[in-house]
Amino acid sequence: MQGVLNPELAEQAQSLFEQFNHAEPFRHVLIEDFLAGPFLESVAEQFPKPVEEEMLSEFGDRSLKHTVEDLAALGEPFPQWDALLKSGEFIGWLETVTGIPGLIFDPAYIGAGTHNNFSGQSLDMHIDFNRHPLNGLQRRLNLIVYLCPEWDLSWGGCLKLHKDAWDRTGHQQERVYPPFMNHAVLFETNERSWHGFDEIKLPEDKQHLSRRSLTVYYYSKHRETNEVADEHSTIYVPDWIPPSVKPGEVLSEDAYRDLEKVMYRRDHYLQHLYKRERTALDRAADALRRIAHLDRLHRLIRFLMPWRYR
Repeated sequence: MQGVLNPELAEQAQSLFEQFNHAEPFRHVLIEDFLAGPFLESVAEQFPKPVEEEMLSEFGDRSLKHTVEDLAALGEPFPQWDALLKSGEFIGWLETVTGIPGLIFDPAYIGAGTHNNFSGQSLDMHIDFNRHPLNGLQRRLNLIVYLCPEWDLSWGGCLKLHKDAWDRTGHQQERVYPPFMNHAVLFETNERSWHGFDEIKLPEDKQHLSRRSLTVYYYSKHRETNEVADEHSTIYVPDWIPPSVKPGEVLSEDAYRDLEKVMYRRDHYLQHLYKRERTALDRAADALRRIAHLDRLHRLIRFLMPWRYR
């Protein structure tokens, strides 16, 4: 971990575990001054510039987020970061901090890598996909390290952790973490780890800034029986009625736009779900056709070669 992480973190593992294990609304911990100073400066300076053609959401739409999963293609200092994340020493430190044994690094960085969110981007409350799409491993941990040289709370973009995204009463338990430079948030991923961030709204003279972070996910072969769930993709819950929309008041243009954004995202998720359902039904119908074909073939073979079945 030498040269990449703040050297003081090695001695803080047990105290960080106490914070992680007792945190609400689910297990997590905020770690300030996560990266060593020289490495932090280097990774911030070499952070990949956005490529417009690559700025697509997981649904294939244009977005205001740029992601790079292939860290090896970026050159230094990112191979140093990659080497740290896969090292036995760092994984052992993570296991001590979280109490989760058998953590496995994802060399493909699926869904992770570098994240760069620009003004106008948001992330609805969600729980993450729970199995690795290539090997079926159980997803266990998210680590996010923020690289924003300047940030104000009024700009939005703060990470929010919720107890229950479906609770619309406004009384749900919530923790908020601004994306301050060199702050890291480590949290357990399960069927209750709802998280997201509000829309980024940078002032005109700050449009050159963005919400930048390094992210990595860890997995394990097994997890507690009571936490095992059927495999699913990321589950999103769109925002509720915007605060700008108030009963008994004339709907302002800004409030209308806020409401329009919520309804658009809700429609978009529904369209995606309908498309996924159609694909699943088509695959099921195709499987039934294949089974029927095999059954007919089997009966024909029995007719032509009856001695094989005596």
